[in-house]
Amino acid sequence: MKKALMTTCVLLLSLVAQGCAARKTEDASLKSKDSPAAHGVMTAGLRAEDAARPVRISLEGTDAAEPSVATGAGGAVYVAWVEHRAGKEADVWFSKFDESGAKQGQPLRVNPSAGFATAWHGDPPTIGVAADGVVYVGWTARAKQGKHATDLYVSASRDGGQSFEAPVKVNDDQKPTDHGMHSLAVTPEGRVYVAWLDERNVAPPPPTKPGAGHKHAESNRELFFAYSADGGRTFSSNRRVSGEVCPCCKTSLAVAPDGRVYVSWRQVLPGEFRHIAVASSGDGGETFSTPVVVSDDRWMIKGCPVSGAALQAGAGGTLRVLWYTAGEAGRAGLYWSESRDGGQTFAPRRAFEESGGHGTPVLLGGSEGDLIAVWEGRGDGIKGQPLAASLSGEGGEGGGSLAVAETGELPVAARTAAQVFVAYVLKKDDGRGVWLARLKPSARS
Repeated sequence: MKKALMTTCVLLLSLVAQGCAARKTEDASLKSKDSPAAHGVMTAGLRAEDAARPVRISLEGTDAAEPSVATGAGGAVYVAWVEHRAGKEADVWFSKFDESGAKQGQPLRVNPSAGFATAWHGDPPTIGVAADGVVYVGWTARAKQGKHATDLYVSASRDGGQSFEAPVKVNDDQKPTDHGMHSLAVTPEGRVYVAWLDERNVAPPPPTKPGAGHKHAESNRELFFAYSADGGRTFSSNRRVSGEVCPCCKTSLAVAPDGRVYVSWRQVLPGEFRHIAVASSGDGGETFSTPVVVSDDRWMIKGCPVSGAALQAGAGGTLRVLWYTAGEAGRAGLYWSESRDGGQTFAPRRAFEESGGHGTPVLLGGSEGDLIAVWEGRGDGIKGQPLAASLSGEGGEGGGSLAVAETGELPVAARTAAQVFVAYVLKKDDGRGVWLARLKPSARS
């Protein structure tokens, strides 16, 4: 027990030191021609006339939410979402579209047993596509035991989304507890990576005393990881990457061209500071580097902001991170940073969108090195609006943001060579629905 506590303390001190070091070197980093912040990032423009009219993809009269989207060869677009029903029953649905946005075939239920799935806005299904066209969908299901227990599964389609094989359980424990806030990444060769937050080793929080008012009622969790080297048919033993993780902030995964896999989460540091952390593996997920805090945002909150980070991994050890924070280090909003040494150090953060934000943003890379961000904006009387913008070399919006739709929540996005597809949730009188929009990036003059 003492050894475990000592290890945790060493890890936390390392995280704090890395974050503080980034702030202390801000002036030097801005002046150095070799620093990440000094290098421009190629961008693409987004224009309002390049946005196609959004279309509803979930059935009318259903309560649909928690979308996920991915693209494959030939411009194929895959969307998954969750349909909720009474009695906490839910199903994961899947549809395929071509590059024009036309639906290919009928929607398909991913979970074999009706009503068996579960999801909420902080933990939607995930999709990954291999170079051979195999589609992988990660999703959570209600465990047979435990009031709030869930298990994590991956289902594979080897016929282009016409059918799904029996789901494979990813978490290897039998404890009736929560396994969620997951992320999924697939390499071109079909190696599947999954990260999630786990409670198997976490003690429940002490009961709240009567009259104590609102308090954070969840224990911090641990970050776990597993991989499949056989196309999702089996998964490795689960690996613990970090402890003291914010319990309802989503994880994120990204794979670089050289095969290095990056994982991010929101770390809880002493004093209830909650900052984005990153670790990486260069051996296919067997081992991970010491976690590093991306930025010392000084965000102290005794609760969970339900907001993770977006990762985009490039060549040569380049990693870009986009996240939301409301800490004392600056105005609340979206910020980004860049590493050029495989996530060992990060440049001082730069403001991207200093305004209201919600949920976890998306950061998309293109074949020419351009970056596009998608996020949910809030403010000016608008509860939620899906927005998109190119990421400029100065860290802000390149050419201004584009409203994907007038209103909408929890946008997710993926891109083909020519377009960006954005799925989001829209609330109407008949309930929630999932919609799909298309954007066309164009080179800035």
